[in-house]
Amino acid sequence: MGRAAIILTYSIFFLSGSAALIYEIVWTRYLSLVFGGSHLAVTTVLTVFMTGLALGSYFIGRKIDNRKHLLSLFGYLELGTGASALLFAGLMKVYPQVYVVLAQFAPESTGYLTFIRVTFAVIALIVPTTLMGGTLPVLTGFTSRLMSGASIRLSFLYGCNTIGAVFGAAATGFVMLRSFSMGKTLLTAVAINLFVGIAAIMLQRILAKPAGEELQPDQGTEFAQVTVAPDNLLPFRLVIWGIGVSGFCAMGYEVLWSRILSVAVGASAYGFTLLLMAFLSGIGLGSAAYGIFCRVSGRWRRGFTTAADGAITAFGWVQVAIGATALLATMQFRILPTYVAFLRSYILGVFPGGDQFQLVQLANFILVFSIMFVPAFFMGVAIPLAGGIHCRYRRTVGFAVGELLSFNTVGAIFGAGVSGYLLMYLFGIQRSLQLIILLNIGYGCLVIASIKWGKTAVWLTTVVALAALMVPVAAPESWRLWNPKMYAIYQSNKPEAYGSSDEFNEMLANMNIRYYAEGAQSIVSAIQSADVLFFITNGRVEASNTHHDMQCQYVLGHLPMLLHKNPRRVFVLGTGSGMTLGAVSVHPAVEKITLAEIEPQVLGVAKTFGIDNHYILNKPDPRLKIVFNDGRNYLLTTKDKFDVITADPVHPWFSGAGYLYSTEYFRLAAQRLNPGGIICQWLPLYELTDENLKSVVRTIRENFAYTMIWVTHYDAEIIASNSPLLINEQELEQRISAWQVLGDMRQIKMGSAEDFLSYFVMGTEGTRAYSRGGRINTDDNLYLEFSAPRSIGMEYLRAANLAEILRNRESVLPYLSKPQDEAGRVRQQAKWGGIYRAALLEDRAHVLDVEGKSMTYEFAEIASELENRYPRYAPWRYTKEESGSIRGGDPRILKEQELTLLDEKGALVKAEFLAVIVRKNSKSARLFFVDDNTQTVFAKLRVRGASRDAYIDSLTSDIMKGVHEIYGDELAKAAATGQTAPSMFTVFPRFKTMIEARIDQE
Repeated sequence: MGRAAIILTYSIFFLSGSAALIYEIVWTRYLSLVFGGSHLAVTTVLTVFMTGLALGSYFIGRKIDNRKHLLSLFGYLELGTGASALLFAGLMKVYPQVYVVLAQFAPESTGYLTFIRVTFAVIALIVPTTLMGGTLPVLTGFTSRLMSGASIRLSFLYGCNTIGAVFGAAATGFVMLRSFSMGKTLLTAVAINLFVGIAAIMLQRILAKPAGEELQPDQGTEFAQVTVAPDNLLPFRLVIWGIGVSGFCAMGYEVLWSRILSVAVGASAYGFTLLLMAFLSGIGLGSAAYGIFCRVSGRWRRGFTTAADGAITAFGWVQVAIGATALLATMQFRILPTYVAFLRSYILGVFPGGDQFQLVQLANFILVFSIMFVPAFFMGVAIPLAGGIHCRYRRTVGFAVGELLSFNTVGAIFGAGVSGYLLMYLFGIQRSLQLIILLNIGYGCLVIASIKWGKTAVWLTTVVALAALMVPVAAPESWRLWNPKMYAIYQSNKPEAYGSSDEFNEMLANMNIRYYAEGAQSIVSAIQSADVLFFITNGRVEASNTHHDMQCQYVLGHLPMLLHKNPRRVFVLGTGSGMTLGAVSVHPAVEKITLAEIEPQVLGVAKTFGIDNHYILNKPDPRLKIVFNDGRNYLLTTKDKFDVITADPVHPWFSGAGYLYSTEYFRLAAQRLNPGGIICQWLPLYELTDENLKSVVRTIRENFAYTMIWVTHYDAEIIASNSPLLINEQELEQRISAWQVLGDMRQIKMGSAEDFLSYFVMGTEGTRAYSRGGRINTDDNLYLEFSAPRSIGMEYLRAANLAEILRNRESVLPYLSKPQDEAGRVRQQAKWGGIYRAALLEDRAHVLDVEGKSMTYEFAEIASELENRYPRYAPWRYTKEESGSIRGGDPRILKEQELTLLDEKGALVKAEFLAVIVRKNSKSARLFFVDDNTQTVFAKLRVRGASRDAYIDSLTSDIMKGVHEIYGDELAKAAATGQTAPSMFTVFPRFKTMIEARIDQE
């Protein structure tokens, strides 16, 4: 009966591990909705979670060695966990309201908010996590009474529980959150707890019968006769402290490896699930493998794998093995891009007709498993090995295992915080990993030395280890595991571009990394490739200064500002390239702008886009207030209200981004708008299905009475308000004419009220018809976050989504103010009737161009008709430019002018203003106007036709003359104020506006 009882115990503990991981994921998500999704807020929740586990292990473990019926105790712990999880669900109903009231006392104080978050998290989590923490010591004590060998019992229990956690992670991340909801997923975990608890109590009652085989407490402790000499305690103490160091290093590896690997596998919820599964698989299988080794070695009957000295030595070597294999794993990051390309190509080739999403996830799992598994395996070995040693030292089971787990968990808590904040901030990801690897190996050597050579060797080993730790600190270039530039340029959705090291090195050589930073939240970079500047975050291009990206980002800023009657107070969620923020800032009515940014390092990226975002972050602006927080959480806690709320583009498939597309978010935004306020939201047409896109529109409509959709070339933008949206053409024309606004709008073919309104596609009636049947996305069902990633890489969806939106087009006329006189109304109807007909014709050309069919006969026919009938129709002029886009050719400088300017620090710098031509052939070329020193691109112009040299020369001469005049004017102003030269932040914007105005005349 004893062996059968142990097998049943392992089985129910497997289920317990599944429930625990479900809780961890769901509780973190629930609390992040209250506290925000910033790295600090999430770390706070996880810290409290692990603190509860440590307390439970320690305090419950101390009390069980003399108790009977431990399996019943385990059952009651499981029942208590389930009951307190239900209490947690109840608390989540009241927490948001209470948290908001308290947070509003000091909404921008990080210390105060952290205190509230810790307090709330402790109240919600400390009881269930403490109960969960006590389960492993209890079951280890129980099983060691049924069958002696504490370290073997611990190894199998820990292994089963951790493998259960792997299954819990897989079920939660791939099935339950996608198919059910957060609430139902939580109830599933509660149901598992209840089943496990009842099963354990029933099994205990069976064992309590006369035929039962459970030993009495004093019979199960085979350590009673073991004594440890007082002068030989150091090795034992090093083991218990070492398991804390092991926990510290393990969590450090997980945090830092995940930062790099998430770039490769994608920062979606599925990517993070795979990382968790791979890491836990190694730990669980390592622990179980240790138990199997003990059994087959025949040494388990003595309770330990070897004598104490041998076991302690083995623990030291395991720490060395963890560090050594972690080093080998980390070294794979130098070939990670080519490895990803190989795996995906191979898997897709083996299953050519398979589901692309599933095959990519398989390739991603193989990737992360092959890198993380081996070091995680040795981490799993360390726990039961140290457990056996510590049981010998303490001469108990429950107390020893509880103390061991508490040390390991506390180490993990510090590992998460120190690696995720301090080390990464001071040294970056690569050097942080080097330090942790050296710590792991050094501590292992220290343990070995304590057994082999005594205290002198311990001190010597300590000195050598500390000296080794100084190498990455003092001489970072002396030991480089990979080139950080790799992850500055890497794009996870285009792995085929990095198929070989030669291809990758060529890309590195042809790209200029303007900015690179490893922040607490993201890895970000600004990359210059020819005339295009890209913003990349976690392996995805978030923004660029390509014409179509600029059009979208400018519209997200200018559209709500132009439609609002008097936009004085504005909230911008997310920085990106800063173009949306910059667009908002140039409107004369603006008095205050609040920017919420979750990753501070993004501001450095935005500064490289200064010429395109009006240098909004490069120079002081008293109207701008920057809040480093989750934007949604800031709206939740602030008392401020706004006239306009807009957001930089964030795709909903990013992990956590779905909460910015939920009905709860839009309801919150509606509450934070002043009367007449407007919200603007990006509608990404790519990598979303038609159902996904309709879900976004339907979800917005649920919270706003009036909506409009504008379509730019590759994207769409939706406007929403709870006040009627009625547009006055004359007022709109006047507001567009503000010089900086006009400069932006000319670049994107919206330089007049007519051009701007030509991009309108539908209003309230149209959006209602379009979104009919769309599923409402909520914080509970997480529809978008888990469905959107399944469309990654499906480029054809952009054209299909565009066609479906345009199919629902309606005239803008019902949404315009009507002239007072009859003649004016007739003219208005005739004008917009003609524009509507132009739109219906251009829609097909637009879709063909997005499909890549601009060279077809059908496109040529439509283009000919548009050129004949509607040559000035703004969207057609844009499509025409995009369809004729050219690349290639060698650059040649036509004209240049050297200028002396002041940079943002007030230092003198040389600027080289150049007019550059790039010819593709005798009939097509592109003109660029740039500053070569700062790599600022002021404007581009496509020139078609042969024999245009005279035109090009005239145009460049005019522009160079304008540059000279502007510089002379600013130089005189600078001299009048006692400065030696004008600032580039005043000169460059004037250059850009002048050049765009001159080009717009063509």
